Amino acid sequence: MLRNIAFLTLALTTGFASAAPIAAPLSFTSDNNVAYHQSLGKAEKDSVIVGFNFNYTGKVGDNNFLGLWFGNASNLTEAYKGPSFGFKSNCGTDKCGTDDLFVRSGGTGGTFLKNSNLVAGTDYYLFAHLYKSGASDYFDRLDMWLNPTSYEMQMLTGADAKATDRTNLKSVDTIGFRTAFVGSGVTLNVNDLRVGEVPEPGSVALMGLALAGLALTRRNKRG
Repeated sequence: MLRNIAFLTLALTTGFASAAPIAAPLSFTSDNNVAYHQSLGKAEKDSVIVGFNFNYTGKVGDNNFLGLWFGNASNLTEAYKGPSFGFKSNCGTDKCGTDDLFVRSGGTGGTFLKNSNLVAGTDYYLFAHLYKSGASDYFDRLDMWLNPTSYEMQMLTGADAKATDRTNLKSVDTIGFRTAFVGSGVTLNVNDLRVGEVPEPGSVALMGLALAGLALTRRNKRG
């Protein structure tokens, strides 16, 4: 019971967790450099957090790809060259489904999340934080989590993979999805897409006090 109450507290103290999804469920069955895009409503210059549920159906082949990119509405045709994270099926010599998730600062390369061996028909939650390290006017950090805990999403800690090269962006006002090499009979599905900002320090402090109070209440009941 305590875990459920704690999760509710986290949802109330972060705009990300309590915000409504910004898009209806999306399904992709073909390739597109800008398969879908969504305005953030304003230009973010310091930090953006994004999360969505992902699954796929069908038998994927090598490099079946779905990436969420960060960019600007003024240059959508080049958006796929910016920072992104998501699914890139990795097929070895005998099978697909090893190290399938990636995070990258630009349009190619990047870091693959070890043992992210995705299975058809299984739901996964992908979560990422794009921000500036302070050493540059450009975004130069993109952290990614697979199925993060509520605590990890609130505190932005324990990322599973990171991209640390400087991006080509000083601000972000649009996000979107790019797909590529989608095989016949394969469908890539996205739902519960949410976008938020890093919580204010006061909200984080409030969360800590609330959780401490819940822990004390639990101890008192045991006594």
